[in-house]
This record gives sequence, structure tokens and C-alpha cells, in this order.
Amino acid sequence: MHASFLSGQNVSPASPNALPPSVTRFFPLKDIHRGLRGTAYTVFEGTKPEPMDVEILGVLHNAIGPHQDMILARLVGAKPEYTGVVAGMSGSPVYIDGKLAGALAFRIGEFSKEPIAGITPIEEMLEVRDQEGRAQGSELRAQQPTRR
Repeated sequence: MHASFLSGQNVSPASPNALPPSVTRFFPLKDIHRGLRGTAYTVFEGTKPEPMDVEILGVLHNAIGPHQDMILARLVGAKPEYTGVVAGMSGSPVYIDGKLAGALAFRIGEFSKEPIAGITPIEEMLEVRDQEGRAQGSELRAQQPTRR
């Protein structure tokens, strides 16, 4: 069994029985760089999420649009290397050092079976959630009758 280098710690590759962390903390986008290793969880068959190793290749700034970055990663393991990145993996969480970094969102390469994926950073997903919350609050205030 080999060990991977991750944030100054030696860690074992994803074991088949590994579970996502029970407490969710976030891995900052500014700290993501080439060479980090983490774990993604996806369902290959049935309903049980399985871990697979993830190797970060870098961050592509403004790749999707203005202020919309993408984390570029290689999925590692027998199953992702056999299947490549497939549509059903979208939304699968990616953890680095036990912290949520984002979710699988893109397959890189139209006909490539090499498991290169684009990950939407969690920080950007939280920004969308927060914007929607503010917008809904505005709508609710606008719909309330005014008192005279």
C-alpha cells in the first residue's frame, strides 16, 4: 500500500469502506494547487457511494465565465480509470484533507476516456446559495402588504 502526500500529512489512498466526513468544513479555493490529493464519492452501482482518489492538476480561473473558476483534477482508481468521467458523477463531493473542496461537474475532453474532471469549487456554490437567499428575502419583502 502506498501513501500520498497531502497537506504535509501522509494518507492512505481511498479505501472501499471510507465514508465522507461527518462534519462538513470547507477547503478554501485560494489554497488549492497542483499536487494536492483528495477523495471524491460517487455511486458506480446501486445506491452506495464509493470513494475514489483525486489528484488536483490546478485551478483554471474564469474558465466557465467571469469569476467562475474550475478545479482541474484526475480521478484515480480502477473504476474511474475504466469508466472515465461520466454524467452521473455530477454533483459528487470532493474532499481534500477532510474538507469539502467542491463537486464534480465536468468531463474534460469530448472523446477521452482519461478520467480528467472539472470540479466546481464549493465557495462558488455557496455564493450562489447566498445570492438566492438574499433575492428570496427581497421578493418576500416586496410581496408583503404595506400597512396604512
